[in-house]
Formats: sequence, structure tokens, C-alpha cells
Amino acid sequence: MMKLLNRDYRAPIRGVAALAGFGLILLATGNRHLAVELAGRFWTHNDFKLGARRCAWYLRRGWVGLDVSQDDSFDPTEGLTDVQLDALAKFVCQRAPKLPAMTVAGDQALIAARRLNNNSVPAHRDDNIRAFKMACDTLLAQTVNPQGAPSRADRPRTGDFPIENAKQTLVDFAALFPHDQLPWFLVSGTFLGLVRENGFLAHDYDIDLGVFEDEIDIVDTIAKVDASDTFVLKKYDYHRSTLLAPKTPARNPDVPYILKLVHVNGIHIDLFIHYHDTSSTPNVDWHGSSLHRWENSAFDLAPYPFYDMIVHGPADADRYLTENYGDWRTPVTEFNCTTDTPNLALVPHPVAIVVFLKRYVLARGPDPARAAKLESELLHNGFLVRADDGALTFSGALFTG
Repeated sequence: MMKLLNRDYRAPIRGVAALAGFGLILLATGNRHLAVELAGRFWTHNDFKLGARRCAWYLRRGWVGLDVSQDDSFDPTEGLTDVQLDALAKFVCQRAPKLPAMTVAGDQALIAARRLNNNSVPAHRDDNIRAFKMACDTLLAQTVNPQGAPSRADRPRTGDFPIENAKQTLVDFAALFPHDQLPWFLVSGTFLGLVRENGFLAHDYDIDLGVFEDEIDIVDTIAKVDASDTFVLKKYDYHRSTLLAPKTPARNPDVPYILKLVHVNGIHIDLFIHYHDTSSTPNVDWHGSSLHRWENSAFDLAPYPFYDMIVHGPADADRYLTENYGDWRTPVTEFNCTTDTPNLALVPHPVAIVVFLKRYVLARGPDPARAAKLESELLHNGFLVRADDGALTFSGALFTG
């Protein structure tokens, strides 16, 4: 499925998907603005992955009630304008009586966060901050069944990652970007596969690579991808918040986080831009997205054999993988980079904060240890404040300065 969703499609397939998506979402939501946006996701943006996830989100909450995905970490507001957010808020409000209170509170908080981050009308910023704080406090007030949400009776996922295609993708990437020109290295799940399995993980979805920001020219790299016959640039993810300036200086335009590439065979590469943060003690190297920041102890690189290639990765493999995964020696078939990574740090971005708050509220019942850790981090970073009576409220002070 991921292989199909990651492809770059020609006009006939995009057109069919756009028409089908428009009709399906119009039927499920009764909202023309949402249906048009979904159709544009397929036709204009050629983004079948986000389009499919958004479609599943609407179907799950709409009157159809079709539970094709339980992706609770999905943000349905990505890329939406204020007009489209108004339509989404109307849809959520209409469906609220039929949905769990926790689901509605989380959705409304995400909408308020995206509206604040869009900052389309600066004169409305104070009103948006107040609405955001109110939505976050409402989310914090939710209670969750101590047993957690019922799990789906899905069959265990089989190892379906196309290894041979992935190997060819990495070979072609190395040919396009020789290491002496772009000093890239293996990270995250791809590096885990190298160390633990001596190859790609059978349950992986993509290839994870890294490069340090001071060793990449983003403009030149994008130009080489655009001129290539084997790769397509699907997304250039960078810091988009208009409210907060990033702390880490960058030599490249914007503040680049990820280049998302797709090989003609459908294999997806995430090229994560890594930054040296010398302001912390001890120093860390971090990478992320517009919503995430994963921190590792500062690391050097070392060469590793990988199939018929020599690649590079963190020299202290055990330390790096323990920071990323905890017990990395025990295989798992499902892993969520938003909820299952020990080294995920808070990013001062409204949507990211809501994602953390949702994780915290969902953990309070079934997983008190995780909830305590998240609560401590939210308090430490100033996002939550504790009143004299012990009650927690959302601060919002970070966005008022």
C-alpha cells in the first residue's frame, strides 16, 4: 500500500482519484469545501499518501463510520487554509454528538492550532491564541478508559517491504549523490536494519538517510533530483511556523528538515537534515520535521558494509539505537515515530503541542508511567502550568511574546 501511495502519478490516474475522492468525501461529509480540497490533494499536489490518510479520517468520522484506519496521530489540518479550516470545524461540530468526547476535543484542538500557526490575519492572533488555549484546556480535561481504546483485530503485519527495490533505490541514490559530494549516512529504521538484520527491515516502509546541514546545499541537491530520471522530489519539509524563530542557525533557505524523494520503483527516501546543537550539555545532534524533533547524543560516523555497498552510520550504534528505540534488539512489526520514540522532544509549534497533549491524555489511564514522563516534559518546557490546587492548565505563554 505504501509503495502505491508514494508513487508519482500521471494525469489520468490523478484525475480518476480526484473525482472518486471528491464524490466520496462529499457523500461522507456533505461539505463541498472539504471535497474540493481532497480532490486537489490528488490532482494538483499528486499527494496520494496524504490524500488517502485524509480520506480515511473523514470516512471514520462521517456518517458512513467506515473504520479503515485507526491512525490517532494523524493531523487532518496539514496544508489547510482558514476557509478550509472553517469547513473542517463545521464538520467536526456536526458530528460531535456521534463521536467520543476525546476525539472531538483532539480534533478541535488541532484546528485551533493550525489556525494559530497559519496566522493569516495577524490582527486576529490574540483571539487565535485564546481559542487555542481554550481548546487545549478542553483536551486536558478529557478522561480515558484505564484499559485504553479497544484494539482492532487485525492480523499481524507481514514482512512486505520490497527489499530488492530498496537495494536498487539506494544504489541509484549513491550514484546520484556520491559520498564525497554529499556525505549522507543511514539513520533510524534503516540503520536499525543494518545493525540488527544485516539488511533492510522486512517491516519497514521507506529508507531513512541523514546528512548534516553544514554539508548540504539544498538548492543544488533539489536541482540534481529534478534533473534525475530516477527520483522525484515529493516534499521539501521545513520550519513553517510564523510565530517562532528557530534556535538553530542554518546555511540553507528556510530551515530545512526533510527532503522526501520517491524512486521510479515506488520506494520512498526520507533525507533528514541533521543539526549540531552545542547549546545543550551534553551536545546533541537532532533531526526532525515541522512537528517533530528527535535528539541523539552528538555522534561521529563510521563505515559499514551493507549488501554490496559501503555506507556510513553513527559510530556508536548501540547508544544511537538505544536512544531511538529503547530495546532495539527485540523486533517489532508496528512502530509509530510520533508515539514510540524515546528521543522525541517537544517542538514549539502549535500543532506539535497538541500532538503531545493528545499522547499525554491518552496515556493517563492505561499507561501512567508514560503519562508521568510526558507531563514532566510538558511542565519543564512551560507548556503546562500547575495551579495551587494541583490542577494542570495549558500555559500558552510561549506564543504571546
